[in-house]
Amino acid sequence: MGTSASEAQAPVETAAVSPEEPPEGTQHLKVSFKLPSGQRVPRRFLPDAPVEQMFAVASAATEQPMSRIDLSTQFPKRSLRTIDGGMQALMKDAQVAGSMVLVNVLAV
Repeated sequence: MGTSASEAQAPVETAAVSPEEPPEGTQHLKVSFKLPSGQRVPRRFLPDAPVEQMFAVASAATEQPMSRIDLSTQFPKRSLRTIDGGMQALMKDAQVAGSMVLVNVLAV
């Protein structure tokens, strides 16, 4: 007997686990996320942390997989998914310190 298409489904991607924030006394960058619900979520990140950590925070906050999350700055408007260095770019190089980052959930 063969396996039907419905039995051989790809694993379901789940939301990421939010990484720990660095302690208040360490050197850090502050970023405020604006979720689709309008809620604001302030977070601290190490300057040498990858941008991917912002996507993990947004994924956990929206309970959506990281692949469905897009982050963008307000002004100038730019997607953080397509910045130089991609998801492994360093936070200090992404020019988001002190910024409001918009969280968008992409359609399936």
